[in-house]
Amino acid sequence: MSKPSNCTEGSNCAQVKKARNTIIWLGFGIVVLVYYLFVPGANQLQDLKEQVQPTMSLYSSPKSLQGKYPLIDDNRNTTSLSAAANSKWSILYFGYASCPDVCPIDLAILNQTLGMMQQADKLQVIFISVDPNRDVGNLATFVKRFNTSFIGLSAEDEALNKLTRTLGVYHEIVQIKERVSKDHSQHPVEKGDKKMSMSMKGVKVAKKDNYLVNHTASYLLLNPNLELTGLLTNPHNAKKMAVALDLIIEALD
Repeated sequence: MSKPSNCTEGSNCAQVKKARNTIIWLGFGIVVLVYYLFVPGANQLQDLKEQVQPTMSLYSSPKSLQGKYPLIDDNRNTTSLSAAANSKWSILYFGYASCPDVCPIDLAILNQTLGMMQQADKLQVIFISVDPNRDVGNLATFVKRFNTSFIGLSAEDEALNKLTRTLGVYHEIVQIKERVSKDHSQHPVEKGDKKMSMSMKGVKVAKKDNYLVNHTASYLLLNPNLELTGLLTNPHNAKKMAVALDLIIEALD
């Protein structure tokens, strides 16, 4: 049987293999060491990930949203995330003003979070409505009920769908079934010598804006370069979020 090519006469193949494996592992260790020593923030980011979990999930490769997604304000003027964030860290929250429970609760939690933060002046909350048809014109009024620093924006349907798909944000309109009411104003009823008009006819009441919007209820964290940096996961806890956000902003700002 022929010997391996790296085993010469009188050599010990086991020792050759051991030496080769040692060199491979040594090389791997050097690569890892160089990565953590010379790649900016690599070691720091890993430490941060461990500190803020499970309140927040930090991304190793942030996704840039710079200049790609036109938004609109209450006057349907075109604006942008860049203008809204104003070089600050920002939290994006997608919802709608007619939301019966989740959105008001989540915005109230964000208000509480800012009140507990040391770095709150470096953070901008941006509410993006997934219901522009009903909300545009009332966005500022709605969000400022929770905090006067909050900004409310939306987008035209195509731009909104593009933005939400990019961020993995789900939203879907759910029509509410028609309600049946009774109008008693036209039905003739004898009362003495007089006739009173009353109607017992069932009338379907259908409003085109009678719907809800199912949507993702998450807080998305963007750094000042408008890169998607992390996701604040459910359940939302104001105190824990304040601690996590302070750590991240202080370390990465």
